[in-house]
Amino acid sequence: MPYAFIWFYTAFLLIWTGMAVFAAIRPYYFWKVTQGWKAVKEPPRAYFIFSRIIAVLFSVIGIYLLTVGYWSRLF
Repeated sequence: MPYAFIWFYTAFLLIWTGMAVFAAIRPYYFWKVTQGWKAVKEPPRAYFIFSRIIAVLFSVIGIYLLTVGYWSRLF
């Protein structure tokens, strides 16, 4: 596999996982930066709880995809 693709894939997964971890830790601030500028009012608390759950799921997927590639090259 070409090294450029591997670097692009790894960079994409690092950005994806980093944003997902940030959204899981600070869902209100993540909403404020991404959606708050166009919202008229703040969403209910359930929105932030659901966003945190989805962000944790995405960060687990990102961490898994980052580690499975490196573990498969070792064995």
